[in-house]
Amino acid sequence: MQKDFTLKQSAEPGGDSRSMLQWICRSALAAYPVFRDAGIEACFYHYIGLTHTIRRKGSKWMVRISDHCRFAPRPVLEAIVMILGSKIVHRRPLRKFVETYESFRKDPMVVESVRERRRLKGRKYIASDRGKYYFPVEICKEMNDRFFNNQVEIRRIGWGQRKSWARLGHYDPIHHTITLSPALDSPRVPEFVVRYIVYHEMLHAVFEDTPSKEFRRHHPPEFRRAEAAYPDFARSKKFLSEHFGRRRRIIDD
Repeated sequence: MQKDFTLKQSAEPGGDSRSMLQWICRSALAAYPVFRDAGIEACFYHYIGLTHTIRRKGSKWMVRISDHCRFAPRPVLEAIVMILGSKIVHRRPLRKFVETYESFRKDPMVVESVRERRRLKGRKYIASDRGKYYFPVEICKEMNDRFFNNQVEIRRIGWGQRKSWARLGHYDPIHHTITLSPALDSPRVPEFVVRYIVYHEMLHAVFEDTPSKEFRRHHPPEFRRAEAAYPDFARSKKFLSEHFGRRRRIIDD
């Protein structure tokens, strides 16, 4: 049964939404020993989509929740925080938290809010179509011909402005573009890795509307199977794990 997640301001300790979120984070994360004696700073952040992050900064944990959730009911905020905490301790989040968040995420008001912001502000700025070492347009054309029968619509692909190691590529489903991190345009990064990243982002164009019960809906089982079928999947993942790793835990929708 679909729950009613009408967006209303929660009346919890602290009065304002940030104090309320801070209180929820500290209360919820206390379930995990790793957080009990650590400081926790939480805030709503103006992400384009439903992105939520947690990372360690010195002796504190910094939690950022998408401000699309600013007026979400307390159970939804608790679910997001518990899912983030589960990622840090490498545990599968309880089903009730996943189901609560999924119901909220699929609420028509939330879907429209995210879509409208992406339409207005979500366009990724592409600094250049050509890199110093790699040329994304040529790679994309080759991938489209070799693996997708030239049926994937990518209107533009190129290098972004910021050299990010946390996010190496991004597919924008509203504008049908792929932005790659300039960190990949390096002689230290093998070409097969760059090709894999492009292939991965093109898969998002194929599976963006695929329904899934998984929390990370944009990586459904069908996506993972197609990704694993890529010829250089294993050695690309190995290289990325050894040289890039994951600098922070992210929930990104």
